[in-house]
Amino acid sequence: MTKVLLVDDESVLLDLGRQILEKKFGFSVDVIDSGEEALKQLKLRRYDAIISDYAMPGMDGLELLRRIREKDPQIPFVLFTVRERESVAVEALNRGANFYVQKENSPHVSFTELAHKVNTSVELVRAEKNLRAQRDLAIASANSKKIEDILKHCLQAAIATSYLDAAAIYLVDEQDHLSLAMTEGFSSEYSDHVIQAHLIPLFLSLLRGTDSVFRNSQTIHEYSHILETTEKIHSDAVISLTHHSKPIGLIHIASFEDDRELSPPLQRFLQGIVVQIAGHISDRLAEDALVESERMVNTLIENLPGMVYKCSFDNDRTMEYVSEGSLFLTGYHSTDLVQNQNPTYTSLIHPDDRPRIMEVIRRAVERHAQFKLTYRIFTNTMKFKWVWEQGVGVLNENGDVIGLEGFIIDITRQKVLDDQVKVSQNRLNMLFSNMNAGCAIFLDHDGDSRFILIEMNRAAENLEDKKKEKLLGKTFQDYFGPVIPEELSTALNNLITTGTPQSLSRILIETPSGNKWREIYLSNTHVGNAREIFLIYSDVTSRIRDEEQIITSLHEKELLLKEIHHRVKNNLQIISGILKLQGMRTTDPVTSEILQDCRNQVFAMASIHELLYSSRDIGRINVNEYVGNLINHLKQEYVGANVSVRYITDIDPDIVLDIERCIPCGLILNELITNAVKYAFEPGGNGEIKVSFTHQNHFYHMIVSDNGRGITEEKSSTGTSLGTELISRLTHQLRGEITRIKGPGTTIEIVFSENPGERVHL
Repeated sequence: MTKVLLVDDESVLLDLGRQILEKKFGFSVDVIDSGEEALKQLKLRRYDAIISDYAMPGMDGLELLRRIREKDPQIPFVLFTVRERESVAVEALNRGANFYVQKENSPHVSFTELAHKVNTSVELVRAEKNLRAQRDLAIASANSKKIEDILKHCLQAAIATSYLDAAAIYLVDEQDHLSLAMTEGFSSEYSDHVIQAHLIPLFLSLLRGTDSVFRNSQTIHEYSHILETTEKIHSDAVISLTHHSKPIGLIHIASFEDDRELSPPLQRFLQGIVVQIAGHISDRLAEDALVESERMVNTLIENLPGMVYKCSFDNDRTMEYVSEGSLFLTGYHSTDLVQNQNPTYTSLIHPDDRPRIMEVIRRAVERHAQFKLTYRIFTNTMKFKWVWEQGVGVLNENGDVIGLEGFIIDITRQKVLDDQVKVSQNRLNMLFSNMNAGCAIFLDHDGDSRFILIEMNRAAENLEDKKKEKLLGKTFQDYFGPVIPEELSTALNNLITTGTPQSLSRILIETPSGNKWREIYLSNTHVGNAREIFLIYSDVTSRIRDEEQIITSLHEKELLLKEIHHRVKNNLQIISGILKLQGMRTTDPVTSEILQDCRNQVFAMASIHELLYSSRDIGRINVNEYVGNLINHLKQEYVGANVSVRYITDIDPDIVLDIERCIPCGLILNELITNAVKYAFEPGGNGEIKVSFTHQNHFYHMIVSDNGRGITEEKSSTGTSLGTELISRLTHQLRGEITRIKGPGTTIEIVFSENPGERVHL
């Protein structure tokens, strides 16, 4: 776990930074609010990296960097600075900062970039330490005369590369006895014979049973009672040392602060370092160890994704040594670059970058500090690449700078990806900031579902009538005031439990300016071990009020229309009554029949208005109900007729029509049924009339048939009566087609489309 010290005078930013870096990236973060306190904390605990703000009361970030570099020139240091202070960031890099990160509007984005820079810095420092420890140990093994010097170098290398606090070496002698050879970092009481009398049997059993054993604070209790008064070990590792498959000893490494993971590759690396102890016993083995160490260093250099160099400290940076990685990096062989045989290295650097590079190197060399650079070079094909360089000045015995050493790697792909990420982040930030709906992001706090606000856009600020700075750090519940609505609480619980996005179309929220209607959408995502909730919401108070007004207005109009239909129906009934009185006063049968037909037609229309008045849907009529009413009326009208008629209906109960088409349909049915009653059957006989109204393939089929005497060919072809003309005109009004079907009796079919604007062509 990477241990980070975060220094900033903004408490909100400290809390957010710790939560994001720990939850999303697995760091262990301590927070300090001033440079002075940070220096005190560094005396108490060791850290893998330091992140510091620039603008702080008292000691600023640059002064803190200077004080830290006086004590430790290697520890990664990342400076936080706002966009307007890029000059400060450049100065920090000149003074030895590894990276700088600009503070964005979004803390979430800033700390994501911080984590990336910290990981990069820590890995580079660890790689340098491992390489330096191996090189120093190889040289010590070859040059030292005393076994004690070798052991001391081994222990120092083991502590440096494992990042633990103490180490001890035990060796097996010719009689297979295990004894303590040397310690580094442990107290003197660790070597007490009483302590060793308990530890050595335990270590012997481990040495015979396994290659390496790692214990943490939960399992160290096996011998914690032995060390509880002398050593405060929190976690430790025991690594066996073998030579030609024979155990020759072990190394005991311990941490006094916290759990430290010892990965298998690091275990093997430590074994490879410490096993060189055996090499000093034999000069031949010492030579072999040195050769192998040099081979490993050369292999590492040749396999770096770039080139290692040593050059003169001049304007051309005349190369004295260049690794073969130069071919992949620049397109030139190492022999082309050494002693400026073909191009000078400086000539490969983009002209716009050269002045800055030489100035940064000069300042770093003056302070005997490392320099880190990002710039562009041209390859032998005149394509440009982005490179990252880290180097240091080489001093002679008098302390004078005689050259530069370092390595350069190709970061073109990473640079392009970083630029693309920044462009995407800028787009997303712009969309996030300028979207009309309010958006807020909440982070799970310690896995207890107490989501805290880490980001919000301008629309959310406007909805809450508060600035973001006053709301950051509030929980989801506090964000919505003292009382969270039950529907919102239920939606949040469902989201946490199922992970399914939740939508609330309207919910009443209590705000300082009064109750407001909100439309809310909730979703969540997992980032590492952390969970984030996205809240998107808008104020729909005005819309809901408008909808309520529209509904009220619509209801009033419906009442008005119903009243109109009611009055039309009453007026038509009055007309029907007048026609009936006129029919009773006349003695002419033809006139009486005409008046009766008129009454039936008036009823056909009045019945429609009556149904509309009593219907919930004032614009549509159920055909089945309407036809039933019409047939019942006609039955009553012809009660005294000299023919007995049975009515059969086949009406689709789901068919509904608007008033514009229902009136012509009713008049047609009235005309066809009336004609059948009056003319289809023999006087004194029995008859059957069938009415069918169905829906097939987007068309309505209305059929009236009887089993009477039928229509003669002459009447069918020359039908010019008023009734026939009325049916024809009404069918045309429906944009339909009328068909007379041959057979026993008379069958009339009228077909029209369900689409009012479509004409039927049969």
